[in-house]
Amino acid sequence: MKRALISLLLLAAVAAALAEVSEAPDPTRIACGARILGLGKTFVGLSDDVSTIFMNPAGLALINRWQLTSLSGKVMDFNYLTFAGIYPTNLGNVGIGFSGASIGGVYGSKIKDGTQGTTDQLYELDYTQVMNYSNNVFLLSYGIKAEQALDQPFLKSVKNTLAFTRGLSVGANLKIFSSGLSGGSITNGSGTGTELDLGLLYPVRDFLNLGFTATNVLPFAMGGKLSYGNNHSESFPVSVKLGASANILGKRNALRDLAGQNLRLLMDIETRPTTARYPMVFHTGVEWSPIQLLTLRLGMDQDAAEDSSGSVVSLSNLTAGVGLTYQMFRFDYAYHAFSGVTGQDNHFFSLTYGLPLETADKEIKGVIKVDDPKDKTITREADTLVRGSVLPMARYVKVNNVLVTPTEDRKFSKLVTLELKKNRISVEALDIGKKRLGGENVRLLRIKQFPDVPANYWAGDQIGLIATLGIIEGYPNGYFKPTGNITRAELTSVLMRTSRATLEAGISLFKDVRLAHWAAKYILPAVKAGVVKGYPDNTFRPSANISRAEGLAMIARFSAVTQEAGATPYLDVPPAHWAAPIVKGSYRAGMLQYLGQKPFEPNKKLTREEAVEMLFRSPYVQDLLRRDLLNWDTY
Repeated sequence: MKRALISLLLLAAVAAALAEVSEAPDPTRIACGARILGLGKTFVGLSDDVSTIFMNPAGLALINRWQLTSLSGKVMDFNYLTFAGIYPTNLGNVGIGFSGASIGGVYGSKIKDGTQGTTDQLYELDYTQVMNYSNNVFLLSYGIKAEQALDQPFLKSVKNTLAFTRGLSVGANLKIFSSGLSGGSITNGSGTGTELDLGLLYPVRDFLNLGFTATNVLPFAMGGKLSYGNNHSESFPVSVKLGASANILGKRNALRDLAGQNLRLLMDIETRPTTARYPMVFHTGVEWSPIQLLTLRLGMDQDAAEDSSGSVVSLSNLTAGVGLTYQMFRFDYAYHAFSGVTGQDNHFFSLTYGLPLETADKEIKGVIKVDDPKDKTITREADTLVRGSVLPMARYVKVNNVLVTPTEDRKFSKLVTLELKKNRISVEALDIGKKRLGGENVRLLRIKQFPDVPANYWAGDQIGLIATLGIIEGYPNGYFKPTGNITRAELTSVLMRTSRATLEAGISLFKDVRLAHWAAKYILPAVKAGVVKGYPDNTFRPSANISRAEGLAMIARFSAVTQEAGATPYLDVPPAHWAAPIVKGSYRAGMLQYLGQKPFEPNKKLTREEAVEMLFRSPYVQDLLRRDLLNWDTY
């Protein structure tokens, strides 16, 4: 009975409002999220999840992935229900919300018989009148960082002028109201209206945020009102709040890191400039997470009301709450006392999905995908186009520290210049605050390209890799001349460059190699290492074209290939041939793959491409490549 009487009085007040100008109720003052209610309704300076729609729409700009939330609760038999969602885009974040209060099946009242017009006039329930009431608001919300807005083509010209706005977020709510009172003798009890909220959020320090909101600012003459069918209209009270949020403990953006705990202090100051005699009130809250799973909240929510003498007084309402977080889900519970109503237990419950994962030690898997180029790619091109896609939570991409904004379909591309060596391309996904969410590394090897050695050439990769190592060189005109013959001096220089031997030319070992000869510095260490030998007449013949057998012998000796006696796989190299043990050992070492089933032809002149192929397949160079260019772990 007591609750029915209280509800009846509330309904009577609403009915009376239809007969005179009054302030229209806004259900978002209570149905704003269990987390917010547990913090004493202080959230203007924090605004870090989807429920910020109801408190400060500027906070939407800081959310980097879609989120959903809901609330249910009851105050004095009024049922409160809330839904909200947000979706990030390249042009700012958009959100939608719903907040509603309703009650049904409440009996009306009538003057008790025999007391009409007396000083002891009494009221009693009228069981013939059953009334229902609802008050709903739909919100269309938008938030964007000022920096993101200034990146748009039509505003870039003033970006430097407005550099002071860096870090600032702005937002707005368009609110559409629908109110209805029906039953009993009520007529024209349905009303509709619109209103507008504006919000700002600014990071003063890494640990400190300030927020500002002005709610219901649409002028009465411009539609900021709730209008009923009988031409009666009510205005919504303007509310102005200034809020602050300070991170005392935390892993990032806090004054101190203490065993992974998080501790926030919050305060909002509120005034209503259009409501007569409404005092300045305060909302305070503290939020402590001893572990990632659990969050405890405590707050004080002030409001104002008239006392029995007609004076306006501030009421302080104690609030408390708890949050349980698992991955991207959070369940919130809040208790909120209302000083003007005694004997009521007011409990609220919220469920939120889409919360950011803790990324300090763990990145978000799959947040970015690089389609091209593929990892461990060998290329001859001077540039490569890095292409891929990101999840909606990623607002920016960094390619080798160059910021790229994805397209509306979440694609990105960036042309990267490659150096003639090992290249490591770093591709990172960033949130709206440009904090790393995850990334991939793409490793590419750009090898040297010669005009006369096309990419599909049979020895193209071998020539490019050996040239990139600095072992072989092209001619002054840039060409390689792969089918040209190679001289004894050229092959000797190639082998010594491969071994990175100490070059010396202080002694002339052969009568046809003067100290001033370009290859003298290579020949002396090669002879000392047993890689090359001279002829019986004490000549080296540096300019003579080397035969295939002689070239293989030099490369095999250089790479310490074991010689093997017996028949070779080639009929034109019988066991008695001087090079047979070298040919057989080199064959087993895989150095003659390019010949296939063809004869060896030991006396045929060795070409430059053949010399590179033999050297490339040699154990020495294969090991060198595994430790250097083809060791992808060193990129």
